[in-house]
Amino acid sequence: MKKNKIKKPNNTKRNKINPIKSILNLIKRYNLVIFIVILAGGLTFAIIALTEMLNGPTVIITQSTVVSDTVDIITFDQTTINRINNLKTAEENSGEQVLPSGRLNPFSE
Repeated sequence: MKKNKIKKPNNTKRNKINPIKSILNLIKRYNLVIFIVILAGGLTFAIIALTEMLNGPTVIITQSTVVSDTVDIITFDQTTINRINNLKTAEENSGEQVLPSGRLNPFSE
């Protein structure tokens, strides 16, 4: 009878792990998860950036100039200031509005 000899692993050679190959295997395996995480991160960044732009520097309007957080100073002529001051609020606006003939007011019942 022959005895089956079991081959012992050669301890002199060690298996080297290729880091690039293992990273590529991870990307192939989890590509959908990686895509969703990157997409969520991009959307979060876009929302934060848009919020910051919309809530940007405040503008203070004075009688003769507009002063903002920047160095620019914009001046208005007196007629524009008078027109702005003459505007009325919704409570102050009184009187019936006259519509052209053949038109109906969409806000009336």
